[in-house]
Amino acid sequence: METIKMDVKGGNEMELKTKLVELMEAVASETKTTPKFRTVLKRLDRTLRNIEPMLRESGRLSKVLDRPKQETEMFVKYLGNGKRLVMECSGIKCWNVYKKFVHANKLIHLDHELLRFFRVELQDDMSVSMRALTEIYDLGDKMDQVLSTVANRAGGFLSYCSVPGLPDFIVGLDGHLLELKRILLKDDNQVVTVSAPGGCGKTTLVKMLCHDNEIKGIFGDNIFYITVSRTASLKTIVEKIFAHHLHVKNCEFQNDEDAKNQLETMLSQMGSEKILLVLDDVWGESESIIRDLKFPISGYKILMVKSCKGLPLALTTVGASLRGQGEHKWRTTLKKWSEGQSIFDSNSELLVSLRASVDALEHLPIAHECFLDLGSFPEDEKIAASALMDLWVELYGLDKEGMYAIECLLELSSRNLLNLTVSSKDASELEGYCNEHYVTQHDLLRELAIHLSSQEPIPQRTRMLIEIHGNDIPTWWIEQTQQLTSARLLSITTDETFSSVWNDLKAPKVEVLVLNTQGKTYTLPHFIKTMNELKALNITSYGIYPSELHELTLISYLSNLKRMRLEHVSLSPSVQSISQLKKLQKLSFIMCEIGNALESSAVDSPPAPSNLMEFEMTNALESCLIDSSPMPPNLTELEFNGCYDLKQIPASICHLVHLEKLSITNCHELDALPKGLGSLSNLEILRLHSCTRLASLPESIGNLHNLVFLDISDCLGINSLPYQIGELNGLRVFKMSGCHGLEELPTSVTNLSLLEDVICDEETSCLWRYYENDLRDVKINVVEDDRLANLMKIVG
Repeated sequence: METIKMDVKGGNEMELKTKLVELMEAVASETKTTPKFRTVLKRLDRTLRNIEPMLRESGRLSKVLDRPKQETEMFVKYLGNGKRLVMECSGIKCWNVYKKFVHANKLIHLDHELLRFFRVELQDDMSVSMRALTEIYDLGDKMDQVLSTVANRAGGFLSYCSVPGLPDFIVGLDGHLLELKRILLKDDNQVVTVSAPGGCGKTTLVKMLCHDNEIKGIFGDNIFYITVSRTASLKTIVEKIFAHHLHVKNCEFQNDEDAKNQLETMLSQMGSEKILLVLDDVWGESESIIRDLKFPISGYKILMVKSCKGLPLALTTVGASLRGQGEHKWRTTLKKWSEGQSIFDSNSELLVSLRASVDALEHLPIAHECFLDLGSFPEDEKIAASALMDLWVELYGLDKEGMYAIECLLELSSRNLLNLTVSSKDASELEGYCNEHYVTQHDLLRELAIHLSSQEPIPQRTRMLIEIHGNDIPTWWIEQTQQLTSARLLSITTDETFSSVWNDLKAPKVEVLVLNTQGKTYTLPHFIKTMNELKALNITSYGIYPSELHELTLISYLSNLKRMRLEHVSLSPSVQSISQLKKLQKLSFIMCEIGNALESSAVDSPPAPSNLMEFEMTNALESCLIDSSPMPPNLTELEFNGCYDLKQIPASICHLVHLEKLSITNCHELDALPKGLGSLSNLEILRLHSCTRLASLPESIGNLHNLVFLDISDCLGINSLPYQIGELNGLRVFKMSGCHGLEELPTSVTNLSLLEDVICDEETSCLWRYYENDLRDVKINVVEDDRLANLMKIVG
């Protein structure tokens, strides 16, 4: 028996050595030829190299094989499968994001199994093994998160009930969190209210609760977080819950009662699952809605965040404004407070007290005006820094690259007058300082901006901020006859129940118009035809679904319009009337539903001719339609971002000879660019970030001799670059991280004589280093490649 055992062990030892050597050779080969899996393959290679010395020392290997025969045979068979797994890397297409993630997970698991099997002789690597095991479990959780997000995005809607993230630094709320958990989890409490003065941290406390591991363990994925706001209705709240939980793209309820009944049915059908509905920022006029959301369902809890009279935000904000000031300034501020009642008595007093923080901007007049402009946007919504820049370029003459706009936002942020989310810390003048940066503001600070903008009589206000609830038009507006407003900025915010029936408004001096809507349909006001001084137009839908815009032809009357931003709206071919705007310089489509709105063939054909004269006129008109462009002829900036149904860019953009910046980002259905793109002879900036189905760049790109900045980051479908890329003799910055399908670079890249910076991931950097002797002045900037973050950015 002993002899047989040794023979079997010896046979297993030889087979194990053979399989390990084959695996090492496969890993070495694939590491050289498959950039998209290079990081995880290098990790596998390190593990195999640590194991390799054992193959030459039979004593150490015998110690490893001192285990049941069946276990060793199964592991040897697993190694054979591992070799096939490694060899399959090169066959996985770059655009198949899901398969790439699953395959990477299998490779990590293979690495873990190697560490586990040889752990007797790799005791020093046990901590590495544990990290590998933890990473496998983490990756599994992340895959679930990714797939869930993909499923959500496949339905074409955003997730409106997800719990917001937490601030980086939180102090002093741990005790309150424990108490809130204790109260919430008591069986006899279905509704729990968190009430405190504005600025105390109520919302932060509730976010902490939702992110608490114990709470997540109890409620799981059934935590619905909704910001109620002053204009919310029961229907909109229920629509958000249905969209989030049932992945319903379009859910319409006849009325509030219908919404209530269907919500109760849905919650009841969830059975024994625990449910937590969090309602943040509940106003007094919304409390009746809360009563309609209460149902006799076991395990169903409502957590309500409500404000009351108070003070703390004033201390934070005023303290920031006085930071670094001398004693005299502090005493002057204290005297201002002491002349009135306590700043803690009510919110109205708080607004007056906070005015001192804005008055501290007296030496920064533009920053002061920019703070007041923030009242132009709805409460509890993120404001894109680029949208603010569009306003401020026209109102205050700030630079078009956004450098001064960001400087202004940083100043206001340092004084706690807003929160600035900077998502790209390496933004530059070439890329645009305001790209992908966002602003949020506390409700009280927004109220302060509105309050300070409303001090003068209506005809004398330079900033007119109007909110319409339902169809309740302000009395002064209805009674307006010959009275004109001298406002330079006009903002009109309407809710989902607004019927788009407009009263006339005489505002001939308006230079910036901001229209905020939540309705499923929205008709532009007819009075914009008379706004002859209008230079910037911003139309944004904050509803669950894109708002369908009507009367778009009215925009063609705005002969002095320079900048237009359309966000989260659904367009029709009538938008092509903007082609008549000769002075329009910047046009932005953000998260818009494009459909066939920009196709030349979408324009209605003229009626059939009835005689020869009509026949000739019809021919001329049809020729005009064919040659016409849906784009204004003098554009210098054109932007498409997050337009999920944009499949092609109209070829007519190639006639925009003045275009300097073209940005097409996060448009995941776009698979090709116009062949004539190279005719944009003045193009300097080309951003194609996260166009995941874009398969290639047109060969004509080599004609863009003025191009200085090119970004193809996260364009997963691009597996090669055209040889003509080397003709971009003005290119200075090339961003291409996350291009995992790219296997090689054309030799023509050595002709990029002015290239200064390449920003890429580790795998792509290897492609560039092959030419480093020819590109001695090029700096290769390797950024950390977080593939989960990249995918979440793509699908979310």
